[in-house]
Amino acid sequence: MTTPHSTAPAVLRPARQDKAVRDARKLVSGVLDICRASGCETHLTRADDVLLVVSELVTNACRHAGGAGEVRVRWQRGELLVEVEDASDALPREPAQDAKGEGGGYGCELVTALADRWGVVPRRTPATAPTASTVPACSGKTVYACFALN
Repeated sequence: MTTPHSTAPAVLRPARQDKAVRDARKLVSGVLDICRASGCETHLTRADDVLLVVSELVTNACRHAGGAGEVRVRWQRGELLVEVEDASDALPREPAQDAKGEGGGYGCELVTALADRWGVVPRRTPATAPTASTVPACSGKTVYACFALN
């Protein structure tokens, strides 16, 4: 039997935001298990980093964006992609140095240090009425992080 070298997207739509981080970590752990079973050796050295970034992305969606609407994870061609969708148009940003402390403020640094790449894709919706602007309005975003797992 051949083991897969990719997975279909695994999707979580958290029913309870107070359990969203736990459930997202469980979802991603399942995909990491598939990766490991397929012979992915870097799984062992990157799993903790991946799960910490997942916790950070989902926590930020819950704390700053009204909740994580959807969490998606996929492993394909040696790369794990984690996406967290929320309904806020506000983009993640690094806070001023004096705003960092025990309550947080280190998320962007953490994700930058642990993920191979990450970013934000604003979700666009078609305008409901003709306007002078041809740019669709935002209606949330997806924050993603990618990890090389071979």
